Amino acid sequence: MSHFVAKLYAGKSVVITGGASGIGYAMAREFGLHGAGVVLASRSGDRLDAAARRLRALGVRCETAVCDVRNEDEVARAVELTLDHFGAVDVLVNNAAANFWSPAETMSARSFRTVVDIDLLGTFHCTRAVVPHMIEQQSGVVLNIVVTDPHRGFPYFAHAAAAKAGVLGLTTTWAREWGRHGIRVNAIAPGPTPSEGALSGMAVGRPDLPPSFERHAQRVPLGRLARPEDTAAAALFLCSDAAAYITGVNLAVDGGVSLPVPTSELPYGTGVPADVAPTEVPAGSG
Repeated sequence: MSHFVAKLYAGKSVVITGGASGIGYAMAREFGLHGAGVVLASRSGDRLDAAARRLRALGVRCETAVCDVRNEDEVARAVELTLDHFGAVDVLVNNAAANFWSPAETMSARSFRTVVDIDLLGTFHCTRAVVPHMIEQQSGVVLNIVVTDPHRGFPYFAHAAAAKAGVLGLTTTWAREWGRHGIRVNAIAPGPTPSEGALSGMAVGRPDLPPSFERHAQRVPLGRLARPEDTAAAALFLCSDAAAYITGVNLAVDGGVSLPVPTSELPYGTGVPADVAPTEVPAGSG
């Protein structure tokens, strides 16, 4: 059951990077079911085709663009496809991300650069490609998917912490620069979300620890892990006219896991290993 009116996004177009699975697909589904024309962008043509078939079976107007967000030419083609099919880009969701477990002291420059190029530079490329059109129409929304409070630390994921902190810097900077054009820029920080992409990212480089999010549930004040639909619902709100006076914010959709907790209230005792420290928040936007 939806909490939003059925045609909330009627006549609007939404581009979602990393939209073929997980949180990205959940957002595409909800935007589409509420009237939007949706463009899914991803590196995998097979995944895009499968996702588009599922969406079209639900009655969603959906197009796909094989696109590596690190490649400016491919990003430009995805934007042109959107304009050709829907006439405008009303909402851009920067969701494409890469992540994998790696101790900071052994992380290679190549590993660091890979995640930063996709998460941070990819966000720049996609936004830079759509914003001239949004400025021309004097309206638009950019939504960036980040991680819960990367400034608190993201042990064993230093590349993602750096990249997402950079995306938050872009979020607030762009909000201040482009507000005069009627463009709003916000971010969502999903909590621990056991999507396929997040689970695989947690496992890469760590064969001794099977990927599992269950141990994180006990740290969530609301008592459960996040679902992709939780982020999708928040996205529908932040990109709608109901949030017309909201820009430059990072909305934590994490069940309260990012709330500051006095050390005396933590259930861990002393000497907790860094890989299970309360500041660790698994990736949820891959």
